[in-house]
Amino acid sequence: MNIEHHKNFLATIAEYASDSVSIREGEKLVSLNLNFWSWEEISDSLRLRADWDVADDLIPFYGDWHDLYCLDLNSEKIIYLNDARKKICEWKNSVDFK
Repeated sequence: MNIEHHKNFLATIAEYASDSVSIREGEKLVSLNLNFWSWEEISDSLRLRADWDVADDLIPFYGDWHDLYCLDLNSEKIIYLNDARKKICEWKNSVDFK
């Protein structure tokens, strides 16, 4: 699986969520402090993954590199990772995330 398979989700999430100020993590509503990344920012970020201890099969699309929301190319899940790279929350796919 490659990033192109998920391009529609990744390229539109910033616009889709432009009016959102929070996200549901399970039963909890969490405030968002940043905007979701644009397609260009996502593409540019791929070369930074090793510097931030992010696996090559994860595509970050939101965060400050300490905490990140990523698309897992292997499982197609969306995962929220903290600074220690522990999974805080996950969604089974991009549709459930939206």
